[in-house]
This record gives sequence, C-alpha cells and structure tokens, in this order.
Amino acid sequence: MKRFPTRAAACLAALCLTALPAAAIPVDPQGLIRPDLLGKALASLKAHGDTADPTHLVIVDYARRSSEKRAYLVNLETGLVEEAFRAAHGSGSDPDHDGFLDKFSDVPGSSASPQGAYLLAEQYVGKHGKSLRLDGLDPTNANARNRAIVIHAADYAEPTFLQKWGKLGRSNGCIVFSKKDLATFLKDVPRRTLVYVGK
Repeated sequence: MKRFPTRAAACLAALCLTALPAAAIPVDPQGLIRPDLLGKALASLKAHGDTADPTHLVIVDYARRSSEKRAYLVNLETGLVEEAFRAAHGSGSDPDHDGFLDKFSDVPGSSASPQGAYLLAEQYVGKHGKSLRLDGLDPTNANARNRAIVIHAADYAEPTFLQKWGKLGRSNGCIVFSKKDLATFLKDVPRRTLVYVGK
C-alpha cells in the first residue's frame, strides 16, 4: 500500500477514518483542511457512513473568508483533496457583509447558512439553472430541504465579482459556486456524498 508523507494532522485524522477499507490511509496529507474541522467531518462520516457514498467527502470551511477556496472535495480512496472551490454563504450569517460567516442558523426565513452534515440528493433545474438538493442529517440543519438550502451557481460567486468587490456575494443560506466550479462539482461528486459544513 502506498503511504503518504506523515503529518501530525493527517495521522490524527486517519484514526477517525475507520469506515474505509484501508483505515491507515491518512486524509488530507497536503494539510489543506484545518485539522479540527477535518476531525469533525470524519466523525460525522463515521456516524452516517451507512447512508453516504463511500468514495468521496465534501467539507465546507466557513471559518475562511469567502474570497478563499473553502469547499474541499476529498477522495476517500486516496485520502487526497482533489478539488477546492470558493463558496458563498448566507446573508443572515454575515449581516455586515465583510466576507466572514459570523453565525449559523437553520431558522426558516433567516437567510443564514445551517451547519452540520448533509447528503447530496437529486439534481434539478431551478431559477439558478442546474442545482443539487441537500438533505440535512443533523438537528442543526433539519430544515434544509424545506428551506430549499441547495447547491447552485450564481453571478455573485463568479471570479469577476470577486475581482471587483474582494469577496463573494451572499445567498439565502445556500452553498453557491461559480458556474465553472459547479460544472466540475456536478461531474466529479457522486450523489449521496456526505457534505459537512462547519467552521
């Protein structure tokens, strides 16, 4: 079995990854994901592993500013982060619009981003074009489907918007990518992948 360079964070994360066939594979040896958030995401994957796709994991780190890449696609068979995307958060989570998420909420009408684990559900075409529904798995995001918290693309997540304003715009709580990044996401991420949102 191929072994990756040892890192304290990666080795700590590997201890949580008992659901994989090769549990000794370290996750994120590149060190792109904050170790505490990675540990929470892997623990959530272990808790929901009976329903989630076993090949991939998506982690959204809303502790990072919206100008940074903060949505990570992890290949669970290699442990590597395959892609990293910029992602907009909800306006109710960032009332001063400084690009940082200040708070999570799952309250209907809050326009805030909910935290926790989701399963990537069906694709559909809505007012933002191709989109992906999300099913909340935790008490902190149980209203996700009723609130229409989904993954979609929007102009305020495009590189031109970032270049003009130095940050992305805000959603009504959805995870929002640029059109190019959404196309990559739709192609590379299997349905029923676990998506973990935290900070």
